[in-house]
Amino acid sequence: MNTTQLLYSLCLGLLPLGVFAQHTVSGHLSDRATRQALSYATVRLLQQDSAFVAGTVTDSLGCYRFDEVKDGSYLLAFSTIGYKSQILPVAIRKDTEFPSVALESDNVMLGEVVVKGSSFIRQKDKVLILPDKEQVKHAGTGYDLLYNLMIPELTVNRRTGEVSTLGGTVTLYINGEKADQRDVQSLRPRDIEKVEYYDVPTGKYANDVAAINYITKTYHSGGYVAVDGKQAIGYLSGDYNVSAKFSRKQTTYSLWAGHSMKKYGGEYVQKQEEILFPNYTVGREHLTEDANADNNQQYMQFKVNHTVPTHNLSAQFSLVRNDIPENSLHERLTYSGHYNRETHSSELENSENLQPSLYLYGNFNLPKQQTMEFSLRGTYSQNDYTRTYAEDQQQALSEVGEDMYTFDVSGRYDIRLPHDNTFGVYGYHLHRITSSTYGGDAAYWQHLWSGETLLFLNYTQRLGSKAHLSLSPGFSYLNYKLHDHEAQRQYSLRLKTNLVARFNEHHQLVFAINIGNNTPEISRINEAEQVIDFLQVKRGNPYLKNANIYSGNIVYSGQFNRLNLQAIAVYERSHHASFTDYYLDGDKLVSSYSSDANVNVFMSQLNVAYRFSDHLRSKLSGGYMYFLIPELNDLTNNCFFGSFDLNYYWKNFSVNAYANASTSRLDNNLVFTKEPFNYGFSLGWSHKGWIAEVGTENPFTKRNHYRSHADYDVYHFSQVQTSCLYQRTGYVKVAYTFDFGRKTSREQGNVNRTIHSAIMKAN
Repeated sequence: MNTTQLLYSLCLGLLPLGVFAQHTVSGHLSDRATRQALSYATVRLLQQDSAFVAGTVTDSLGCYRFDEVKDGSYLLAFSTIGYKSQILPVAIRKDTEFPSVALESDNVMLGEVVVKGSSFIRQKDKVLILPDKEQVKHAGTGYDLLYNLMIPELTVNRRTGEVSTLGGTVTLYINGEKADQRDVQSLRPRDIEKVEYYDVPTGKYANDVAAINYITKTYHSGGYVAVDGKQAIGYLSGDYNVSAKFSRKQTTYSLWAGHSMKKYGGEYVQKQEEILFPNYTVGREHLTEDANADNNQQYMQFKVNHTVPTHNLSAQFSLVRNDIPENSLHERLTYSGHYNRETHSSELENSENLQPSLYLYGNFNLPKQQTMEFSLRGTYSQNDYTRTYAEDQQQALSEVGEDMYTFDVSGRYDIRLPHDNTFGVYGYHLHRITSSTYGGDAAYWQHLWSGETLLFLNYTQRLGSKAHLSLSPGFSYLNYKLHDHEAQRQYSLRLKTNLVARFNEHHQLVFAINIGNNTPEISRINEAEQVIDFLQVKRGNPYLKNANIYSGNIVYSGQFNRLNLQAIAVYERSHHASFTDYYLDGDKLVSSYSSDANVNVFMSQLNVAYRFSDHLRSKLSGGYMYFLIPELNDLTNNCFFGSFDLNYYWKNFSVNAYANASTSRLDNNLVFTKEPFNYGFSLGWSHKGWIAEVGTENPFTKRNHYRSHADYDVYHFSQVQTSCLYQRTGYVKVAYTFDFGRKTSREQGNVNRTIHSAIMKAN
């Protein structure tokens, strides 16, 4: 018995599986008039009484495929927006490739398709998710819908736009094109036809930890104007956006603009420090007397997109402005030990950033099941930063002006080989050039250029009808040069490999071994010095190493009627991980960075989603995490974490409740942080083009405290922090969309509101 057969036998004895089907069914779908392939069309395999058996979508070449189909007579149902549905009776007795099916164009919009059966359909390379009526109706954005789907292992923060698994951040796509936070925020759920979840990414998604691809309905005329706004309750914060789109045949024109702001006070910090100089010790206590924060951001973007069956081309220009006119802190300081006195300090920071960018994208469907994809982005960032610190009669001033140019280009080629194997090549290069002038008390000029090149091959080999092996070897080449320093060049081998055993459409087991790397943050690679206070200074380190990351994991995913489950165990080792370091220089404590330690992490997690009824759904997650850093006196930390989500739908209303358990973690700066228990509720209402939601976070908590502490060789601290952001807050969110002409799908925006900067800041 070979290894694969042994694996099947062992797992079959552990899992309640159905009888394996025997045959493969495939075919092709096209437009009757033009004979062009119909991409992302819905194909369903039904029993003779129309009971749902399996579902899939056609790929970019119009091809579809079902595996493990039993002998029998079935119905094949084809449907997609803008075409008349077609149902064909078929008899399956062996592996069958049906002749191409051509759909006739229909000017009448297709009605809602009701699927009887699980909305989670596991396929060979992904999980296909068909959102149901309630999930779509009670969602206002792409994040809302993804949250409503309750994919067990995904953590979706629809308030911040963060999507993650235990392994890291999930990459989001819209119709195969990489999307940014604003893209997904702008998606109308009613325009989302289906969602592809790549929990074990292959092909074009092979370099992602995990990937979500939203497939949207396609319209070719008309447009919309949409406005939305979110206002916080408890402090001043708002996010307001307007978008418009016009479609004409294969070309669409889209415009986005928005304004966000946040202004609050009431932050409270109590901090104790101890600095261990060779001949004496300095103790210091910080107590906040007043703190204020004020920031605002504006953005706009214009995009043109041209899509035909053979290619998808887009060009977009965006402009983002970020302004922090005030970030102030006033404290009472009490010194002990070598110094014994009480005094006051004040700190004021402000910054302003302006960033225009241009982005070009192209995806091409070539003959013989080949695809090519290219992207090109150029960005300029103008950044200004000022900080003033005063204590007694002394004052320190830092002023920094920066010009940063960023350029990145990527290309990908993929081909589907015989027997459903795949091969691909992916290349990426990121280049940055930054010039910064540091003024004030520490004058310094920095010129830094850095480049990182990635090259990967990806091959997927089918091992029978129930398993596949994916190999993605490659390398990373990092090179950077700081003015007056020798160029630094670092090579890292990379490997991503997955062995997937898919027992049937309900159960899957994955074994993965990965080798990767992590480059140091660009703001740390310098020799600049910033005054924190009159005992501490902050310095960069131009000699940080490239971190090598080795990991292995085992993942089981299962569907049991109304219950979806995932269990995962992960071990990860980071060699030369970058973290905060402290050392003494005369009578000063220096905060800098080091990359001389190895971080070992073990994580395990169990995620369960259960659908009580069409109106009530829930999700429960819990896990354990253990850290070990041998080079730092066997520094360890272990913690448990957990969360719970509950959704209830009733007519036009929805109710959501969530809770996150208190947990303690060790972060990348070697600081132990303890986060308190937090929870929240929201009530939503939807009707035609209107979406409204009111929510609250920690409504019965007067004061949440976030605690942290760290023990370095020459420096110890402990801190308790609270803020109006952490308790008894709320929000109101309203959105309205006006469609004109024929309804048109929400276009993706790619508005990246992150400002690039290499400035090393004191905080």
